[in-house]
Amino acid sequence: MAVRFVQVPETQKDEEGVQETVTSVVVNGQTVETRIYGRTVIQCDLDPDVISDVISDVHSVEILVPTWIDEEYETGEKNEDGSNTIAVRPSLTAERRAVDLGPDSLKALQEALQPFAAVSRPAEAPTAKKRGRPAKKAAQTPPSAS
Repeated sequence: MAVRFVQVPETQKDEEGVQETVTSVVVNGQTVETRIYGRTVIQCDLDPDVISDVISDVHSVEILVPTWIDEEYETGEKNEDGSNTIAVRPSLTAERRAVDLGPDSLKALQEALQPFAAVSRPAEAPTAKKRGRPAKKAAQTPPSAS
């Protein structure tokens, strides 16, 4: 969530959600403490002017962004020292990202994705990668000959 602290005038210090913060300022070599007042607001990442005191006005949206990366692979050939030859090729991957959007930005994202969503199909959930060593296979015992 894109959260930021917005300073408000001292006259609003008793309003709900306003917090007092003490900050130090150095003036002519002397440290002076000043009190400032502000509130925490949620901000749209795309349009910083869209702020809200209400979390329901700004939504966190998770997106997968198609991204080209350089992928190393073995060519099947050998180097002079006998090691496998490695080359690089472009590979398309999906980068998982999150963005906080206000109502207008969220609507714009939905409208931009609509043609792609209309022709899409449900995707399978990513499989969890197994960690550790594979289990040993159980030793097979021959059937008894009785």
